[in-house]
Amino acid sequence: MTSLLALAVLAEYSGTLVVINQTPYTWEQTYVHSYQMNEWTFPQSIPPGETANIAVGFATGTGVTVSDDGGEVTFTFLDGFDNPWSFQLQARAPSDNLNIQAYMQTLSAANNPQGSTIPLGFLTTGLFGSGSSVFILSQFDDSPFYTNNPPTAWMQSMVSYLGFLTLRNICMPGSHDAGMSSIDGSTAGVTNSDAITQTNSIGGQLAFGSRYFDIRPVISSGIFKTGHYSQESTGIWAGANGQTMSSLIGEINAFTGDNAELIILNLSHDLNTDSGYVSFTSSDWTNLFQQMLEIEHLFVAPNPTTVDLSTMRLEQFIGNGEAAVVVVVQSSVGESTIGSYASSGFYPYGAFDVYNSYINTDNANTMMNDQFTKLAQQRQSPDDPLFLLSWILEQSVADIVGSDSILDLALTAYPMLFAELFNYATQNSYPNILYIDNIHNADVTALALAVNNFAQNI
Repeated sequence: MTSLLALAVLAEYSGTLVVINQTPYTWEQTYVHSYQMNEWTFPQSIPPGETANIAVGFATGTGVTVSDDGGEVTFTFLDGFDNPWSFQLQARAPSDNLNIQAYMQTLSAANNPQGSTIPLGFLTTGLFGSGSSVFILSQFDDSPFYTNNPPTAWMQSMVSYLGFLTLRNICMPGSHDAGMSSIDGSTAGVTNSDAITQTNSIGGQLAFGSRYFDIRPVISSGIFKTGHYSQESTGIWAGANGQTMSSLIGEINAFTGDNAELIILNLSHDLNTDSGYVSFTSSDWTNLFQQMLEIEHLFVAPNPTTVDLSTMRLEQFIGNGEAAVVVVVQSSVGESTIGSYASSGFYPYGAFDVYNSYINTDNANTMMNDQFTKLAQQRQSPDDPLFLLSWILEQSVADIVGSDSILDLALTAYPMLFAELFNYATQNSYPNILYIDNIHNADVTALALAVNNFAQNI
């Protein structure tokens, strides 16, 4: 929600509502009404597979009672048994806080019963930036409907109808620099703007639905932590430490105690900041693995030293009703680092080989074109190797000087993912990991579920 107390001089606060229909049904508009909304116009119908970008304009300004702004639009559709289903999208501004919400009129979805209201928010990119919201509804065959606010254990909820799919066939959210929701020590001059990539710790990201985690282990003051470091052209290392491995392990265990989900931890960019910023030795890795054995539900494949985890079915990981945690190791020392830990749930990168190629840019359109071009090249079949859609913007010198933080850049790129993904994805070419900074709600999980349903609605 966005407070308008400081915006009294404006005549309008506008933005976009992205509406994604990944159900097999055409939605027909059956009712629309608005009061004091400058923009609130919807298409008469939204066909299956379509994404509609709706302009939304709240009236503001001198003499305007912003809390009176409001709009409603109802969409109705018939399912395969001619049962009518309807939901209503609503614009509201209680106490001058702008919000879009979805009211489940006769429709129910997983974790969202009939009669419930789902806050969609109106995410903004600064005081005078445009707002954005997204509403997603998807279904495959006789599965439940899925929408925003999906089940916390969303993988478990789909095992019964998509558990036969391999991980190459499945899409999931992923967290870039997952441990960097806070700073626990840094080099000189590094600030939150330069190092913070997430606003929630691992536990919060798990609760919002992220299942693939970029974990960059460092040693700092003799303790294993997560980190975010880079070596500058001068050879000097700059960066910061984030969440400790101890707290990360505790939050994973707390989550898997209640949620039988598949979790993938990708360890890379190892760095010993206590010893001149060198890579881990074999001994360092052994000590880290020993600590990580405290993770509960570590998954051991039947043939752990030769397995290709991406070709295993989802039901083989969590079909027994228990969580599965996979630790993938990208070690500078090589695969021999894992040693006997291969039989304890630790795997070389080749066992879960993900195409991960980002572009170093702070321009969202440049990043988008790069990633969708690579997607089309790398994924031409659902059984092709795993593809990570790196929806990440990198700070430039101008961004750092101008105080545009990593989180600011993430906020710029975020709405485009929803607006554009289904303009490029096909049932043969879709990403396996939606990889972003700032996992701040479950909308990306709803999008991943929509991809999964879309890929099967043949």
